[in-house]
Amino acid sequence: MKRFRIMIVDDHKVVREGLSVILQLEEDMEVVAEAGDAHEALERAQALRPDVVLMDVRLEHDSGIETCREIKALLPETKVLMLTSYSDEEAIFSSLMAGASGYLLKNTGKAELLGAIRAVGRGDALLDPTVTRKVIERVQQIPAWQREGQGEALSERELEVLALVTRGLTNKEIAERLYLSDHTVRNHVSRILQKLGLSRRSEAVAFALRNKLVGTE
Repeated sequence: MKRFRIMIVDDHKVVREGLSVILQLEEDMEVVAEAGDAHEALERAQALRPDVVLMDVRLEHDSGIETCREIKALLPETKVLMLTSYSDEEAIFSSLMAGASGYLLKNTGKAELLGAIRAVGRGDALLDPTVTRKVIERVQQIPAWQREGQGEALSERELEVLALVTRGLTNKEIAERLYLSDHTVRNHVSRILQKLGLSRRSEAVAFALRNKLVGTE
């Protein structure tokens, strides 16, 4: 029997302890670590290399989505299951773009939670059909502007950032919308300008609208 080694990341101690009690009762599960913030999560993940990380989307001082991205960059074989109270589309899409294998609400039942951990631990993806449709629709809306051959192609994340720039959002507002840090958004904007051969945000907005890289709604 495969035994899944699990790390729980949540900024509420009572949630971590409650989940730990539930999981430790299962013969095929072992909670090897708990973490309350991104720093602890990264440190313990690298030291213990868990099979599955249960990750809260919103940590008190950090983004669980960014932490997921960093864990996946360091430990590609570790699976991350986002466990959260929020079901908004942006969080779902951003989690999957960050490399999460699944997205589950905290009010889910015990049997569903255990099944989800086993599924992602085996390497399966865990998406509700409704969520899957939303993600597919979002991906289909990302324009393939490489056909024009101007500049280096933007990544899906960069196109997301550019779309929000065209709507007049500041870096801080974009960071909050996409569950990223301000620093990460600044890097994305700089990279977008570099790829497009532009120097100002206003130029990027004009270029995006002229070439229909983003919607106008």
